[in-house]
Amino acid sequence: MGLEPEQADAQDKPARQRKSHTKSRKGCGNCKLRRVKCDESRPQCRRCVNFGVECDYDADAAPALQSRGEGALVFTSIPHSLGPGLGPESPRDSLSPEHKDDPLVPMLGLRLALHESSEEYCVTQDDVDILRSFLNRTVYTVGTAQSMDTYRRELPQLCLKSSHLIHVVLGMTLMHIRYIAATGSWPGEPSQKETFHTYHGTALFSVLLAQEPVREEDKDALWACAALLGCITIAGIDAKTPEEAWPLRDDRIADLDWLRMSDGKKQVWKVVDPLRPTSVWREVMSFAGQQDPEPRSHVPELDMLFPFLTSIYDFNPLVSKPEEEQDPYHTAASILVRLLELDCNHSTIMYFLSFLGHMDPRFRALLHKKDPKALLLLAWWYGKMCQYNVWWQSRRMVLEGQSICMYLERWHSDRPEMIKLLDYPKVMTGMMRA
Repeated sequence: MGLEPEQADAQDKPARQRKSHTKSRKGCGNCKLRRVKCDESRPQCRRCVNFGVECDYDADAAPALQSRGEGALVFTSIPHSLGPGLGPESPRDSLSPEHKDDPLVPMLGLRLALHESSEEYCVTQDDVDILRSFLNRTVYTVGTAQSMDTYRRELPQLCLKSSHLIHVVLGMTLMHIRYIAATGSWPGEPSQKETFHTYHGTALFSVLLAQEPVREEDKDALWACAALLGCITIAGIDAKTPEEAWPLRDDRIADLDWLRMSDGKKQVWKVVDPLRPTSVWREVMSFAGQQDPEPRSHVPELDMLFPFLTSIYDFNPLVSKPEEEQDPYHTAASILVRLLELDCNHSTIMYFLSFLGHMDPRFRALLHKKDPKALLLLAWWYGKMCQYNVWWQSRRMVLEGQSICMYLERWHSDRPEMIKLLDYPKVMTGMMRA
């Protein structure tokens, strides 16, 4: 985990003063293990509920911070000791000449806040190497071709003043490393360190975002954090086969939670305004809003899709309907038709993600109900997204795309025009040959 014990002599470094508080005599074992005050609520204390673990008041049991189930984070014992190193106030003049120009070196020894804890996490050399891996490799897989340079240029300085952003970058890079190291299609379970940083980064991000008002110096880091968390959320699919993926699997409360990220990102946009004059993201976001990608000259998918759009969705791209007359499928179908003219790649990915950002709440509700017409449009979007084979989205697009096709064939085979439209997503997700 990179959590090092104190190594400085007492005479060289004064002992850190701990806040005085009333001790919990009857607290749960997990709070004692984490060295936080338990509120002693039963059957589950609020500390354990918020931390995502099972609460244990059994005096004879060995606390192990066990997962609370679907969607929860998995931890074993997590010590919060500090290690020595350069703090954020350490002068750059004290660095060796070969390190003075390295923007990541000042992070070594940086103390990071932890959610709901008075303790801190100390950035180690291993963490600095992981951050460097993000700048040298992972950054090329996130955002757009235009935003890549901004990440590489601005991220080190943003991280120096943002604990939540360092946690999220570490968590995402460790996730990327796990995907790269996978020998098969399943990347395996996240490591304790990956889960630790993702949890604390997400929790601290939520706390900062809820502040009124959000501080100006936090806004750029919050936007970077929101973008990276979006990738982490899409990547976080636990299915290994289409049968284990939504919508074929049994219903769960967390189904389609990843779609809600678009709503969350809208709220972050309102709070931080990446287009404000002082934003480091202003140029990138302005560029994304002004550039029209080049369409392909001939799109056979459109030739196939238009007749069925007319019959199934009563959709005509040449006729504009007033908003109050639009059905729940209209916006999704309109965006999809425009996306079919483009190739999905590093330069155009933001246009394809607009399918989520502009999703009608009524359409999302139909997806939760597994409405066949809504599922069909989502399957086509998955098929287009499969053109961009990048680690954080490919598994979900393939597995859930295949799962939708199998679900519709299994339960809606009486709709031949709909079943015929499955050929495209089946080809794109690898279920059948072209």
